[in-house]
Amino acid sequence: MQRPLTREEQDWVERTFASMSLREKIGQTMQDHAGRLPFKGNDEQALTAYLKTYPVGSFFIGGEVIQKAAGKAEEYRDWAEQLQRISKYPLLFSGDLEFGAGSAVKSLTAFPPLLGLAAADDEALAYEYGKFTALEGRAAGFTWALAPGTDLLLNWMNPVITTRCLGDDAKRAARLAGAVMRGMQDHGLAACAKHFPGDGVDYRDQHIVTTINGLSEEEWFAAYGQVSQHMIDQGVLSYMTGHIALPWLEGGTQEEKPVPATVSERITTGLLRERMGFAGVVLSDALDMGGFLAWGSYEKRMVDCFNCGTDVLLWPGVEYFGLMERAVSEGTVRMERLDASVRRVLELKALLGVHRVDQKGRDPQAVPLLNDRLPPKLDLEARQLSRTIAERCITLVRNRGGILPLNPQTTRRVLVVLLNKVTEGRKYERMNVFVELLRARGLQVDILDEFEPLGTLRKWELSGIRWDAAFAPYFLPLHGMMNTARPVGEAAKAIWAMQHAETIRPIGISFATPYLLQDMPFLDALINAYSLHEETVELTVKALFGEVPFQGQSPVKADLLEGSPDLRGLHHHEH
Repeated sequence: MQRPLTREEQDWVERTFASMSLREKIGQTMQDHAGRLPFKGNDEQALTAYLKTYPVGSFFIGGEVIQKAAGKAEEYRDWAEQLQRISKYPLLFSGDLEFGAGSAVKSLTAFPPLLGLAAADDEALAYEYGKFTALEGRAAGFTWALAPGTDLLLNWMNPVITTRCLGDDAKRAARLAGAVMRGMQDHGLAACAKHFPGDGVDYRDQHIVTTINGLSEEEWFAAYGQVSQHMIDQGVLSYMTGHIALPWLEGGTQEEKPVPATVSERITTGLLRERMGFAGVVLSDALDMGGFLAWGSYEKRMVDCFNCGTDVLLWPGVEYFGLMERAVSEGTVRMERLDASVRRVLELKALLGVHRVDQKGRDPQAVPLLNDRLPPKLDLEARQLSRTIAERCITLVRNRGGILPLNPQTTRRVLVVLLNKVTEGRKYERMNVFVELLRARGLQVDILDEFEPLGTLRKWELSGIRWDAAFAPYFLPLHGMMNTARPVGEAAKAIWAMQHAETIRPIGISFATPYLLQDMPFLDALINAYSLHEETVELTVKALFGEVPFQGQSPVKADLLEGSPDLRGLHHHEH
């Protein structure tokens, strides 16, 4: 359980609470996006005026997980200090630190994603994963990680959480997510389990539409409920609700609309708070997502979101201040309800020690940065951890006829079918690292990246070309193609084109979805590497040639097609 506040912390909470105006209280219940301010983010004069008018309680900083990491640690820390100096009350700074602090800040350590951590399946590594996320994160100004993901991959077509979760087994997900969370919170970073009541059952994306967790009550408690209860019992400080409906609990639909957790009192207060005993801060998922926008007018959405039991609304926009002032005066939002949320937010701030920030906005609990990184010894440990997880996660899912490992003596000429054409305007050069590493071994690498006509490969074969190995590496970045994690478009055409060839046995390497066998059941070999994390790519190439062993155990049932495909994706299985 989370520790009780000390006398000093409790006194600070009460003093601060008593000093707040209505507008300042409202501000504690909203989180702003620092990257979307209507002026240059570090313009002192504009910031001062802004925070006077809109006294927000927390800011989201850093790259969004659906985009990419950005910026330098020192710049974020300086920015956080500047905002702390200007703000009348201490602020919290959150970020999508899902795969280490490097998933939000470019200069810090990025770890393999959670699915890779699950493939390594080691609680001690998971604790370190949380610990170094916290040490680097807090050094860069973060005090609140919107992580770890506690969703379960129960539908292979789910396009949102693919590698952002700990697999499909509730026991393992609970064990590892609990360890990541303890690592974070023991080192000064509030964790936020997400997304309650659980993503991964639907094949749709709540950025676009309200999705549905269609498990029965009994199934839900055995799966998501088990993970959530473990996180709560272990003292997670915050929980994020998703734009996800839970029909067994909130079956009645309003005007035929599914009811997302972000507006559901039954889910947020009845289930999460009362039945499961969660006492920390409830944060909504981003309120600019389609799964929330569908609920009704701006006013209805916001009031329902707050009234259902949400303590902090993520990116409601500054109109929220005026709306809440009206709602309180008209009685549609009760003062007791607002006060309860403000208290919870202040208690979180006290637990994290942000009330001890000095006059210059400096955080006494943060490890100092040196050249934009942790001090050398800690920095080295963080990087070693990253490599260890990479070594331990690479998974050999299928190896028919013992194709792997390849013999380096006899493998001279190879084919690489580059499948990953992503949405216009998004270039992902990291796939080229795979090709460069093959060339660095002195291999002749032929690349097929155009698929007109479909018979290109067959034509090459008929001209007498033979390859000692053929690779089909696959990568689709999160939201690189909204609504899917599967090979689509040109990548799907490549699957068709490959089957025209008669002399190759393609080796699939997925740097994304673990379910490539669903779309490429003909593969004789499949490696799941989970990401284009630099060291993972390097070690994958070494594993191909037998220089390092495959150590990962698949954290999902990757070969659903052995037998009959369960089209609902709700395969129930024992590990």
